Amino acid sequence: CVGTCASCFATEVQFGHAGAQARGDTETAAAKNKAMAEAGFYVPESFDKLPETILEVYTKMVMEGAILETPEELTPAVPMD
Repeated sequence: CVGTCASCFATEVQFGHAGAQARGDTETAAAKNKAMAEAGFYVPESFDKLPETILEVYTKMVMEGAILETPEELTPAVPMD
């Protein structure tokens, strides 16, 4: 989803690393996102979908046992001055 808004502009715009430009269709954000999705990456359709994609991956990893959830310790009280 990163950088895909560049295709919405009538003129050439640059996002990301300083000086980075897509020099052809295979270097565009859309092409890179497509390649990552084909390789098995989780690639959200938009920035709006990023939180639910993160939750999906996290939940899947918990269910598979790759992440073991542990309760957080209580935060100690901070004394007042």
